[in-house]
Amino acid sequence: MIVLTLIGGLALAISTSLVILRLQSEVRARLEENIEAKTSLRELSAKLLRAQEEERRAISRELHDEAGQSFSAILLETENLLDTELGADLPRLESIRNLAQRGLAEARNMALLLRPSMLDDFGLVPALNWQAKETAKRTGLRVQVSAAELPQDLPEEHKTCIYRVVQEALNNVVKHAQASAVQVRLQREDGQIDLTVQDDGTGFDAERVRGLGLLGMEERVNHLGGVFTIDSQPGRGTVLSINLPVAELAPDVTYETNPHPVGRRS
Repeated sequence: MIVLTLIGGLALAISTSLVILRLQSEVRARLEENIEAKTSLRELSAKLLRAQEEERRAISRELHDEAGQSFSAILLETENLLDTELGADLPRLESIRNLAQRGLAEARNMALLLRPSMLDDFGLVPALNWQAKETAKRTGLRVQVSAAELPQDLPEEHKTCIYRVVQEALNNVVKHAQASAVQVRLQREDGQIDLTVQDDGTGFDAERVRGLGLLGMEERVNHLGGVFTIDSQPGRGTVLSINLPVAELAPDVTYETNPHPVGRRS
């Protein structure tokens, strides 16, 4: 009986070990599949973001070049006709001129909101200054941009990521924070770009509230190997911070600076 019990126990232990090994193998396979799926999703997300930015750039250029030129031509022809003093037709021509002016302004604003040409032509800091100025003009929010020691050869994806994060952060402040002032600080330190957007608004519970805007910003930052953090409490404002690694840049690059505040409360 003792021998039979030992044999039965040994058989049970072996069968149990085999089952455990099989289950471990299945769990490991599922884990690898999940990792591969997450990697594929991140790659797909990155491709979609790049495609979105390219589409925005193309639409922005079309609006600026085609629609803008058409409205400019209408405006020029209307001005020429007004100079001829056509009597009774003057009010109608003035109405056409006003419509063309408004259409031209709207087309340019839409092109700039889709993707400001200055981001490609002049760099990140002028684009951020323009964004701050437009937000201040539109909402009365005091927006200050402080940017120093930024490499001019910052990768395109890094510039786009920083610009979109600031753009979405300012939109969130305008919609939800009930703030009067926002401070945007951007600098390079220890092989990384540090961005901070801080407001004096109502704040929120960062542990429980995560909208699509915040998730989109975090996805952009994570794709570039960065760190995205939100520090906010009800009644104490919000501090949004990102850190993007840029260790591949040379340490002796030329810097662009613009520490002056932009925007004024109206």
